[in-house]
Amino acid sequence: MTAMAVPVRLAVRTYTDGVAVVMPAYEEQDNLTATVTDFLRTLAEAGLPHVVVVVDDGSTDRTGEVLDELAAAHPGRVIAIHHDVNQGYGAAVRTGIAAALERTELRWVLLTDSDGQFHSADLVDFIDVRRRERADAVIGYREQRADPWRRRMNAWIWTRLCQVVLRVPSRDVDCAFKLIDRRLLDGVRLTGEAAAISPELLAKITVGTVRLVEHPVRHRPRLHGEQTGAKLSVIARSLASLAGVYWQMVWASDKQPWVRRLLRPKDPVLALVTVAAVLLSIGGYLYFRRAGAVLAYPDANSHLLIARRVLESPTAGAAQLGGVWLPLPHLLALPLVWNDTLYESGLAGAVVSMAAFVFTVRYLYLLGTSLSRSRFAGVATAMLFAVNANALYLQSTAMTESLLFACIVATIHYLHEWCRFGRYKDLIATSAAILLATLTRYEGWVLCLAALTVVTYTELRRHRSYIRTEASFIFFGFIAFAGITGWLVWNAVIFHNPLYWKSGEYADSSLWVQQGEAAVGHLGVAARTYWLAAEHNIGLATLVLGGLGVVAYISRHRLRQEAVAVYPLLFFGVFFIYALYAGERPLHVREISGDLYNVRFGLIMLIPAAVFAGYLIGLVPSVMKQARVNRTRLAKGIATAVVLATALAVPGVVTLDEAREFRSSEREAANAAAAGWLRGHHDGGLTLMMSYENESVTFDSRIPTQRIVYEGSYQMWEPALRDPAAQHIEWIYMCGVPGQEDLVFQRLTGTPQLTANYDLVWNASDRMIYHRKEQAR
Repeated sequence: MTAMAVPVRLAVRTYTDGVAVVMPAYEEQDNLTATVTDFLRTLAEAGLPHVVVVVDDGSTDRTGEVLDELAAAHPGRVIAIHHDVNQGYGAAVRTGIAAALERTELRWVLLTDSDGQFHSADLVDFIDVRRRERADAVIGYREQRADPWRRRMNAWIWTRLCQVVLRVPSRDVDCAFKLIDRRLLDGVRLTGEAAAISPELLAKITVGTVRLVEHPVRHRPRLHGEQTGAKLSVIARSLASLAGVYWQMVWASDKQPWVRRLLRPKDPVLALVTVAAVLLSIGGYLYFRRAGAVLAYPDANSHLLIARRVLESPTAGAAQLGGVWLPLPHLLALPLVWNDTLYESGLAGAVVSMAAFVFTVRYLYLLGTSLSRSRFAGVATAMLFAVNANALYLQSTAMTESLLFACIVATIHYLHEWCRFGRYKDLIATSAAILLATLTRYEGWVLCLAALTVVTYTELRRHRSYIRTEASFIFFGFIAFAGITGWLVWNAVIFHNPLYWKSGEYADSSLWVQQGEAAVGHLGVAARTYWLAAEHNIGLATLVLGGLGVVAYISRHRLRQEAVAVYPLLFFGVFFIYALYAGERPLHVREISGDLYNVRFGLIMLIPAAVFAGYLIGLVPSVMKQARVNRTRLAKGIATAVVLATALAVPGVVTLDEAREFRSSEREAANAAAAGWLRGHHDGGLTLMMSYENESVTFDSRIPTQRIVYEGSYQMWEPALRDPAAQHIEWIYMCGVPGQEDLVFQRLTGTPQLTANYDLVWNASDRMIYHRKEQAR
């Protein structure tokens, strides 16, 4: 139980210390009698003056007749109100509150539902809590909600949204059990429709000083009828109404101060940059979706599958995150990936990338402005990144690069602020950003080490004290290294090997690095390969301009403690060149390997290129001013044109070319054919299918993830491989491409368990689909 104090002025008028119970009712003919009589009996036994106000909201069943019978049986204790037509939940609540205030003199109003999911015994507890806490309102929350998980997920998202938008002080905003002093309701004008009525009510009664207490309430399963709150039309009305309530309260007393700051920003240029980034993000997504490219990368399918399996899998749970790909992108997709439309379209993952893109642009503006003390330089820095076609494409997908970019730029921005001013809040923000980076991609681990070097160097230069340096080292490292430590512990607990992420069955570099890779063991080839990848992603003009910016920055600042924060951005190029040289990861460009593979790794260099090119461009006006050339506007105009020309001088969307090249391969064509057959014939039975190298079949076949047993289905996978029929497997998919046979093919081909119990129903390009025989069922 929690208590909150917020400001209201209460009238001095006195009322009878009783309870008016307000119940909206729609299509509740089977629940209404039991619910009303339950409250009447409990209130009578408690000796409290009471009345039950029921609003029949235009029900088409016998709800209205049942209500009239109750009113006749309990005159003066049941007030029956009828809407001629259905007006919605919000209107029914408003009508009920108005009747309770106008037709009774009872001090307390209980808002509840008529579906029988709340019982009157909890009202007695609420009254005791109100007296003990001297509360003006007692707001219920459901500790154990007796609803399907999808409805619980909807409720969680709705509550978080209302907390952000209206700042309502409730952990369960739509819980229909609220005991409120009527004096809080006098003069309150409610307009919310559907589910928006509850957050509106809470927001408006807590504008002043009021003592509000939250208390748990028991929630029981619905016995009769259907819930309407999960209907798409109701959700749409609730969202639209919430927006209307929000605009009503924007200028209400201190309820929305952050909105005022948003409408009157301290930095209007930052606001414009943010709006432009949002529009570019949405436009980029719509363009690439129309081109059918949002799910072109097979890895995008894999990321969506991982997130979905956490929620829906034969062995659903956190263990489905696995131990190879870092977990943050999948965790961020969880609030959306459960929805079939968002999942199948890829938008559930793309939303994360799009939000990260906007944050990246914002932080690039802030970093560029801080480096050059010029908003013009900040805009140039942000623009060089924001209009890059490859950045726009990756932010339109469920890939993880965009989220990493946001973490990197946020890290460097806060690190730069700390190096300049020494504020520990900036060091904490740096650590937090690095923590997120280390849970997104392994490049974040490189960033963590580079940033630690900068922190150590800066403290030694600033204080020349070992003790101060050690303190900052620990202060920074405790948060920054928590993600890495957590991932090692996770791998040790789940896979009994803290280094499973690097050397596990599906993580070893030998799975991707082929024999005879040109860059392995040849430093010059590795460097040229990565340069070409960066050039294809960024464009030669941006790279050259960024290189000149590096020279200008180093010549002006060298290793001054307040200027070293941006140097870690240059380490990524060294890291990838080493990874190619050591055979840790492959990267192909056509000029060397004849094909494209992982060419998107070069896009990370867009960040340092944009930062240093923006810095160089920011020098133009000041240089002209020093040369006594009074043409600052002209200089900015020319520099802007240079920025745009440079940013747009990219030879193509090489990241998309890579994805499409892979999709057009013979292997993927065969996978697409298998997925198409499964989509048309699969009947929902339990399916045995290896996920590794078959991700596109798994995703495109649209087989529900909870019906697939795969290598991550712990304690189910091995028994299913030994005897699939005994594990109630209905369908078996296997890939038998010579040299690339999956485990299902290796373990079952030619075995009696397969031939005796399953029929081969589809076979093409070494992809085989089996269906269980009738007599084996």
